[in-house]
Amino acid sequence: QLFWEKRLQGLSASDVSEQIIKSMELPKGLQGVGPGNNDNTLLSAVASALHTSSAPITGQHSAAVEKNPAVWLNTSQPLCKAFIVTDDDIRKQEERVQQVRKKLEEALMADILSR
Repeated sequence: QLFWEKRLQGLSASDVSEQIIKSMELPKGLQGVGPGNNDNTLLSAVASALHTSSAPITGQHSAAVEKNPAVWLNTSQPLCKAFIVTDDDIRKQEERVQQVRKKLEEALMADILSR
C-alpha cells in the first residue's frame, strides 16, 4: 500500500503495566509530507525504512510530492522532505549517547552498591 503508515495512526506502544510509552521526538529538520502526516506516522515510516533497507534515508527529493504525493513518490524513501545530516548533527547525537551511557553506568553502579 502506498500510505501504509496511515494504518498505524492512533496506535501507541505500552509497557507491561499498560502505561503508554512516550514516543520519541524527531529532529526539527525531519518534516513529513503527504496526506494527514504527523510525527508518529513519520517515525513509523523512518523506522521501517531503516529496518528494511540498507540504503541511506534521504527523503522525497521532488518538490512536486507536496502537490500530489501519490504521483511524485519515491517508494524506497519514507514520506518526509529531503534532508541532510550535518557533522554538527552527528556530534550532538554522539554527545547525547555519551550522556545517556554515563547515566546508565551510574544507575548500574548504584544498583550494584545497594546490593
